[in-house]
Amino acid sequence: MFIQLFIIFLTIIGIFFLNRSSLFKNRSQYFRIAAMSIIFLTAFIRIFRYSSIMGLNLDEAMGGYNSWSLAHYGVDSALNRNPVYLYAWGTGMNLLYPLISVPFIKLIGLSLVAYRLPMVILSIGSIFSLVVGMLMYKLPNRLILLSLATVFLSPWSIMANRWGLESNLFPIIFTFAASAFLLFLSKQANHPKQAKMYLYIFAFLIALSAYAYSNNWFMLPFFVCGIFGYLYLKKKASLKSLSAPAFLILLIIWPLLLFAKINYFSGKTFKILSLTIPKLSSSRSNSELIIGHGNIFYSISNNIFKFIKLMVTGNDHLIWNSLPQIGILYPFMFIFCIVGIVIAFKKRNDWDNFMLISLLSCFPIVMIIKINANHLNALMLPILYFEALGLYYSLKGPILKMAFTIVFSLYFVTFSFFYFHADQTLLTQGRTLTPSILGKAIRFANKSKAKKIYITCLPKGGYVIPRFYCPISPVAFNKEKPNVTFKTESNYKSYGKWYFKQPKKMSNNSVLIVKKGQKLHFRLRNRHKKDFGQYRVYY
Repeated sequence: MFIQLFIIFLTIIGIFFLNRSSLFKNRSQYFRIAAMSIIFLTAFIRIFRYSSIMGLNLDEAMGGYNSWSLAHYGVDSALNRNPVYLYAWGTGMNLLYPLISVPFIKLIGLSLVAYRLPMVILSIGSIFSLVVGMLMYKLPNRLILLSLATVFLSPWSIMANRWGLESNLFPIIFTFAASAFLLFLSKQANHPKQAKMYLYIFAFLIALSAYAYSNNWFMLPFFVCGIFGYLYLKKKASLKSLSAPAFLILLIIWPLLLFAKINYFSGKTFKILSLTIPKLSSSRSNSELIIGHGNIFYSISNNIFKFIKLMVTGNDHLIWNSLPQIGILYPFMFIFCIVGIVIAFKKRNDWDNFMLISLLSCFPIVMIIKINANHLNALMLPILYFEALGLYYSLKGPILKMAFTIVFSLYFVTFSFFYFHADQTLLTQGRTLTPSILGKAIRFANKSKAKKIYITCLPKGGYVIPRFYCPISPVAFNKEKPNVTFKTESNYKSYGKWYFKQPKKMSNNSVLIVKKGQKLHFRLRNRHKKDFGQYRVYY
């Protein structure tokens, strides 16, 4: 509770200073009150019970343990020092978010509170950065308010910003980059030196985003070339002034280029300048790319159809991305996105062109990456902005404006009701989420002096769950894990005292964690038991 209150306090301080700035003072009182209210609401909805609404996801457990390992031992779970990409699962995991989480875990300890906190803080920070950028660029008051509401109060952004999936960091970093681009545009005419600085910041953030989500490597080259080409053709930057930011991008991403080379072509793990470039045991692209799964033209057309269906219905059937009652976008809002795109092509300014380039750069992702909200996170900022632009031009007159305010508020309240009343036991879709109560059962079992702890209620790859709640040194883990070579995601059946299967019989010095109602192949005699929600510990 202290952490939540502290973040809310910092948000209020940020709103206070924003309200005192000349950018804000020059706007109407109605705008200032409305903008401050939206900012506070977006911050509150992200921090409120952020560590307890949803249980521990397998990816969070893997990322959190790697972050803990880096914090305390200077190596990842595979004993790689200064890795540019995590070996996690054997198929890899993006580095940036676990790396950012290191100081939080070092200070607070490994927990959902600590591991999710950077996502919450950075998402709130991105709100302030975009507000400042839009104010500096002098966008109309109503468009700024609509942009804040559609981007930061959408079901997708609320849910994505409240848990520690490392790939969800990309749209936050991209929002900071977009804000820097707005500041570049606003300073270009009268303050060229400041504009140059913001262009460097933009380039740095775009390069950094490559470490946030590898799927978006299919988008970033087109985006960078598109933006730099636009600036050159519109005479907003010379080739000389663009060459330095381009060099900065290459200076930051060259380790990833080497990583891509050895993993997609040939090579093995090697070290260079104290960095580790890991060779993965298998490529996650097998499960995320549609290429190599049947007729390529049919697969692409089917993928595009699934994308359109997701945008229209809003449901990607993953409970951590979209609630069945609402979806990733509020109902019918995608219509205004289409309106906004059409208007942007007709009446576009530099900011609209930035968003159009962002949108078009994502087309390779839509064609070849399997469709769900996580995989499409590079698309979300431009899509939500175009919603705002479509609403801006569609809502003419006080009656329509009032009607939209009421409808949007009802959408938000409905979403909040379903989201904050969801039982964690229902959020185990696909068995990749585990309720927090299981963590309490695991910690209780770990406190015993048992030589063997059996857990029969974990999903495939669930060995990461006790490793998160009861972390051991990566050196000890690598000594204790089975010596198995995996072609796909690693699925250890045991390590050390932890066993992830039902035993043939229970020895005296062992503990068993089961789900209530689960059938056992043996009788438990003279055993104590303790219940944790739907789980039971026999000890």
